Amino acid sequence: MNIQQMTALICASLLIAGCSATQKSSSGTPSMDQMLAQLTEQDGRACIRISDIKGYGPLSDHMLSVSGRRKEHFLVTTMYSCLSMSDSLGVAFSASFAEVCGGGMSRVTTRSESCPIKHIFKFASRDDAFTTIDVAKARREAIEQFPDSVEP
Repeated sequence: MNIQQMTALICASLLIAGCSATQKSSSGTPSMDQMLAQLTEQDGRACIRISDIKGYGPLSDHMLSVSGRRKEHFLVTTMYSCLSMSDSLGVAFSASFAEVCGGGMSRVTTRSESCPIKHIFKFASRDDAFTTIDVAKARREAIEQFPDSVEP
């Protein structure tokens, strides 16, 4: 095996290890993204037309609640923590076309940082979105407390 092949193998291994680490916490608890995907049966690749975004609110350093014009509601997660999201006076959504989609190509930007959007989950209403968050948090808590007796 030559140096280039060895380097490629090491880089691939690190990439896979890094992706695995972002999926679950160190305790083996599924991430909020995984819980939302399971509860909604969505792949997190929903799209929002930028012109349809009516408002937003940060829920954490990696999740935003977004209101659409048609009473739709969206939960947007970022690929990594965006610390300035929760205390920013405003954010901008950017994408290649006129809509923001989950999957890493679109971004949410504050004055001090720009973060790739990992997932977007679509809901019929704000209440549905927040109820789903509450259920996901409760399930994650149960898994952390009783890892051998609770299904994810």
